[in-house]
Amino acid sequence: MSKRQATTKIIAGTFKGTKIPFKPSKLLRPTENKTKETLFNWLLNDLNKKICLDMFAGTGSLGIEAISRGAEFVLFVEKDKRLCSNIESIIKKLNVDKSCKIINSNSLSLDYSTLPNKFDLIFIDPPFNENLINKSLETVVKKNLLSQNGVVYIECEKSFSLNSEMYGLRKIKESKGGEVKFYLYEG
Repeated sequence: MSKRQATTKIIAGTFKGTKIPFKPSKLLRPTENKTKETLFNWLLNDLNKKICLDMFAGTGSLGIEAISRGAEFVLFVEKDKRLCSNIESIIKKLNVDKSCKIINSNSLSLDYSTLPNKFDLIFIDPPFNENLINKSLETVVKKNLLSQNGVVYIECEKSFSLNSEMYGLRKIKESKGGEVKFYLYEG
C-alpha cells in the first residue's frame, strides 16, 4: 500500500478544495485550516486588490489562500529552493503565475528596495524556536514594507508572547489553537 502524500488545502475562494502537497519536516509546518479560517475571518475576507507578502512561504498555503480570496498579487519569499519549486508548480497549475512572484532568498536579508510595492498584508509564519519573529517585525518596519492601513499576520509557537505594541505596530487580534498562537497587527 502506498504512503499517503501529506497535503494542506485551500479552504475558500476561487481555488477552494485545492490540495497543496508537501513533505513533512521539523521546519515545515503549514498553517492549519482552522487557523486560516480564523485569520481570513479577521480580515473580513476583504482581500480584493490587496498586495501580499508571504515572508516564510513554506508550502505557499497562506499566499495561495489570499489569491484564492481575491488578492491582486502575492510575493512568496522562501529560502528552500525545493519549496520554491513546489510553490511555482502549484501557481502554474492554478494559472495565477501573473499574480505571483517567487523569490528564493532569506526574507530577512532580501533587498526589498528593488520591489515596486508596499504590502497591504504581510504573513510572518517562520519556523518555530528560531527567534525569527522580532527580526521579521524589525525588517518590516525598518524597510518600510507595510502600506498605509496594512496589517501583519504572525504565527508562532504557543510559548512565545508578543506585546500589544511592537515596532510601532499595534495588536488588534490574538488567538491560539493547538501548539500555535496567532496575531494580527496594524501599522
